[in-house]
Amino acid sequence: MKFLHLSDIHFLREYPKAEKGYNAIFNDMTSPLIQLKKALIMVDLSKIDFVIITGDLVESGMYEDYFSLKCELEKLLGNVPYILTLGNHDNKAAFYKGWFNKECNEPYNTVNEIDNLRIISFDNSVYKNSDGFISNEQYKWLENQLKDSSKKDTILILHHHLIKDQFTTPSVDIDDNFEKIIRESSLVGIFVGHTHHPFNGSFADKPYFSTGSLSFIGHDEGNGIVRFEENAQFSICTYEDGKISVEVISASNDNKLLGIVNFKE
Repeated sequence: MKFLHLSDIHFLREYPKAEKGYNAIFNDMTSPLIQLKKALIMVDLSKIDFVIITGDLVESGMYEDYFSLKCELEKLLGNVPYILTLGNHDNKAAFYKGWFNKECNEPYNTVNEIDNLRIISFDNSVYKNSDGFISNEQYKWLENQLKDSSKKDTILILHHHLIKDQFTTPSVDIDDNFEKIIRESSLVGIFVGHTHHPFNGSFADKPYFSTGSLSFIGHDEGNGIVRFEENAQFSICTYEDGKISVEVISASNDNKLLGIVNFKE
């Protein structure tokens, strides 16, 4: 079984124009939809069983942005099913309105099964909270799902990373029981987003992966200064005999400088 891991699309129908600061990095950034099309050209979609998207679908957009992205994804992916989770740049109310024409502001959690592989989408994001958050209710929901799937190979997708030293930005806070829940589960892979940097490791003895973004990548220069470059990466993942292997693919090697931002100013 093969599937794609996409993340951090940060789509908007129209980006704000700014002379400086974080928003200025979007002035010359190639549209993430163009980068997505480049990525999918590199893949034989007839051999892809499903796609996962680990959050930051849009860049703090409105419901119209979510609706436009949904239409583009479904046009590009055709009959290939996709499963997504939300990130800290995703406004839940706008997402539900644009994706489902539904009034809701709750965490977006789903459970899917494709050819005996169970996929749990777990929302550990809060809009405009860059560190993420997991409530007691969310902990309980995940624990119950993992118990239900105890005899089935399962992958978990979420936005905020779990490993503290994975990247310079903080990982989401987890309680003492979280690792125990993960370790005792039948998870064969954990997939995260948020950092925009690929990573391959383990968490609670489970294979753990992040992929690059389809928008931009940030490099920490120290003292609150971040250098932003254009980025277009994704992963092709293979599930076979209970094991996951991942290959990170670059759809563009431009590395165009988008801006240098001092977040202390």
